[in-house]
Amino acid sequence: MISSADDEFNNLGDAEKVKFSQNETAAALSRLDHLLNELDSLRAGVDDPDGLVSLTLGFDGRLLEVRIADAIGNVMTNLQLEKKLNSLFAAGNKGVDEMRGDII
Repeated sequence: MISSADDEFNNLGDAEKVKFSQNETAAALSRLDHLLNELDSLRAGVDDPDGLVSLTLGFDGRLLEVRIADAIGNVMTNLQLEKKLNSLFAAGNKGVDEMRGDII
């Protein structure tokens, strides 16, 4: 009869159980740290085709950087700029979601 991993663990002495648990916890924390570092470095850059506006979003969709050309007031109204920013945010968040899915 083949014993399960639980049976093997239960057959360990107290000190061995502690050591095993510490090793398992350290491995899990290391993996989580690695995933968090990957997520934290994830960025999505979105550029307006006209080159007037660009955004950089973090892995959680928060705005990290926005660049707006000085001449924007001569090219579009505030409402047009708002629509442009909203469409870039939507595209950036879609990109971030796809990249996050690749990591996790």
